[in-house]
Amino acid sequence: MNQVVSRIRPRQTRQTVLGILLLFVLMLVAACSGGSGDESAPETAVQQTGSLTCSQTCLSQGQCGAAVDGSIIILAHSGQPTLRNHDTLLANEAAVTIIGQQTLSISDAAGTISSMNFFNVQSEGGPASWVSGSCINTQ
Repeated sequence: MNQVVSRIRPRQTRQTVLGILLLFVLMLVAACSGGSGDESAPETAVQQTGSLTCSQTCLSQGQCGAAVDGSIIILAHSGQPTLRNHDTLLANEAAVTIIGQQTLSISDAAGTISSMNFFNVQSEGGPASWVSGSCINTQ
């Protein structure tokens, strides 16, 4: 009977060690992949000048248009790159300093996924805001 018990213990020990190793590998893979589900690339620091422009692409994406007074405006967001829920209006053709860039994966109505660049811009003396890359004319 002692022989049976001694055979079971090494087997249980091996299984326990293999289980711990498997758990460690899974945790390592999860840590390396990020696991956040966020499909945006990290922000890239840039220091470049440009100007805002209500281009045809910017207009077709709904990122610019005419204000009530007839002036052309660019839609922006003060906190994050986005195509909706804008909270900032910027003047068309305004000179800006590009202080950051980020690429996001965007899905259209048909489910087609594409990448879109956004720029964190700052006009002279103004706060920084995120605008679609199609609304920037880099110089």
